[in-house]
Amino acid sequence: MKHTIAHRSLCLVLGLALAALPPAASAQSGGQAYTAAAPTLLAATSDGLPTLPNNAGSGDYGDGINPTEGDGGDGGGGGRNWLIPAIIVGATALFAIGKALAEEKTEQRDDDAATRALLRDGPQLAPQYNGSAFGVRGLVRGGWPVVVDYAQQRPGRVLLRIAIPGAETVTYRLDKFGLGRHVLRFDLPPFLGDRLKPAVIALTAADLDTGRETIDGFSVLGLGIGPRAVGSVAVDRLEFDPGLMRPARGETAGYAFHSRSDFDHAAVEFMQVTQSPDGVRKRYVRGQRIGPVQREQRVESAPTQRWDGRDEQAELSAGRHQLQVRVWDEGGDWVGAWSESVVLVQ
Repeated sequence: MKHTIAHRSLCLVLGLALAALPPAASAQSGGQAYTAAAPTLLAATSDGLPTLPNNAGSGDYGDGINPTEGDGGDGGGGGRNWLIPAIIVGATALFAIGKALAEEKTEQRDDDAATRALLRDGPQLAPQYNGSAFGVRGLVRGGWPVVVDYAQQRPGRVLLRIAIPGAETVTYRLDKFGLGRHVLRFDLPPFLGDRLKPAVIALTAADLDTGRETIDGFSVLGLGIGPRAVGSVAVDRLEFDPGLMRPARGETAGYAFHSRSDFDHAAVEFMQVTQSPDGVRKRYVRGQRIGPVQREQRVESAPTQRWDGRDEQAELSAGRHQLQVRVWDEGGDWVGAWSESVVLVQ
């Protein structure tokens, strides 16, 4: 299987982030449901043009990955700003995400071809990214619900931003809800339009002083857009075990997750994770498409689907690993979810 994480977008420059906040609905914190106040309204702001971080150009700076074969070299008709940047250095990733959002507003592309690519291959992430500053290429529609499940353990400026061509960036200030774990749901503004459109959806957690350095202690456990994606996050109860795996002894790792809705497509991916002062750095190791999933279905790995601890080149992938699940529907709804449990490969 060609790894469908492959279509990704973006480049470099933190630009305008103009706020357009729809009302919030429900939120959960610490397992207790409550009615959240509307997210804080953001006035039109400009973060200015940041200087390029000193570590830009290091070995951890990447330009994304090549489009899947057969897409004509443009990422499925996505245009020049289609590929998500594969950057794990926090400050550089933050810089690149900002530029990508700014460039998306002026992008010109064939939306029909790009929409078909996302309906076929699902929401796209980079093959490596920083958990405190990353983007998703996914479909949006005006009025559709958004749900995000995240945990913030230290003070910082946490933003969820959504950009499409020809419109101002939609910005949500998530750190206003305080520290801890939260599940937030809100509706996209009508000005995004009444049909499916490809967008850049970015989540960033930066320092409060300058907003130019990512912070650790931030993790996203679920993100979804569309009626089938919400209700909490439509993919939950992720399991990835055993905690310690020794492939030399023939040991393998299995996965499981629960789906609250019907989805036409699903993929599971194994990500190597490394803790860093600027956030958790994640790298794609291996993945597989597993077909449709049904409402209230518990999906478990079959014996042939268990992971042997090796990457796509059959090389051992030592270290800690996390399960990443993507599901999507031919109506445009999609969810990305990440396990809290990790598997240490020795």
